[in-house]
Amino acid sequence: MGRTGGMMKTRDKILDCAQRLFSEEGFDKVSTKRIAKEAECNEVTIFRLFGTKNRVLEEIINKFVEESKIIRSLHESLTGELEQDIAKSILLYQNFLHQHEIIFRLQLKLSDSENQKFLRTIDFKNYLVDHFIGVFHEHKIHYSPETFVNDMLSSVMGSFLLKILTQGKFTGERDGHFLSEKIKFYQNSINQYKKTE
Repeated sequence: MGRTGGMMKTRDKILDCAQRLFSEEGFDKVSTKRIAKEAECNEVTIFRLFGTKNRVLEEIINKFVEESKIIRSLHESLTGELEQDIAKSILLYQNFLHQHEIIFRLQLKLSDSENQKFLRTIDFKNYLVDHFIGVFHEHKIHYSPETFVNDMLSSVMGSFLLKILTQGKFTGERDGHFLSEKIKFYQNSINQYKKTE
């Protein structure tokens, strides 16, 4: 393996270890020395590759933003059918949170970081609001799409956070049941705002 390949492998290992440590203990509590020990490299290597601990964090967040394909998934999945789009939105967001749980844990541990938190959730919300403006108009729904989307995503995020904070004890093994009920609730609740001719 060439020098460049070895450096990339070391860089990735540092990022993986830092991401895990930051999400478990918080950004401020983890030193570059500790990251180096976990990544089995010298602390000098971290400074040479990243410059500062803040740059390590920025790289982790940037990598997450680049790898996240959530908006493309939304674009490919949503059809304009009201009830199907509600179900798909909830399921996609739930899957997205679970796939990136470690990043969300990390963002929760960040206190006053300069990095923007929950970038993808904000993008996801904005995309859905724009989408449901058209869908609500088409289906003659007289309700604020932004309020609907905010409430729907807050409910999914709230369940996700409770699961993290209670280590799965809040819902136990009934996650699937609660998710199905949540989908039905939002599908049924929005129908009451349909304007009848």
